[in-house]
Amino acid sequence: MSWQQFVDESLLGTSQVAKASIHGLNGERYASSSGFVVLPSEAQVLIAAITKDPSPTYYKGVCLNRTKYFVIRVDPGHSLYCRKGNEGAVAVLTSQCLLIGAYSEGMTPGCCSAVTEKLADYFRVNGF
Repeated sequence: MSWQQFVDESLLGTSQVAKASIHGLNGERYASSSGFVVLPSEAQVLIAAITKDPSPTYYKGVCLNRTKYFVIRVDPGHSLYCRKGNEGAVAVLTSQCLLIGAYSEGMTPGCCSAVTEKLADYFRVNGF
């Protein structure tokens, strides 16, 4: 399965994720949903917050697709949760990639997180 198929089928195909993106650990975008362009620099900020020091992101926020989100939680070495109004996202780190799943108004944040985390678990089990 290609990276784009994971975005289209495993994330967007659940109807629990509105937008999604998969990046390498250097921030390079492997695949994303239409119109959801997370820049490599934006992905690198997420990776640094998850793997190093999340403190700056708590007061500066993070950007996804050039939109600023407020960070609400970071699980060191694992994930970052952010939101803006009734929308938000979860970024989950695996050994080789960063998955970003975003939800929109009317969607359940917990369901979006669960779907994104489940795909990350699949990647971990399979060495990604």
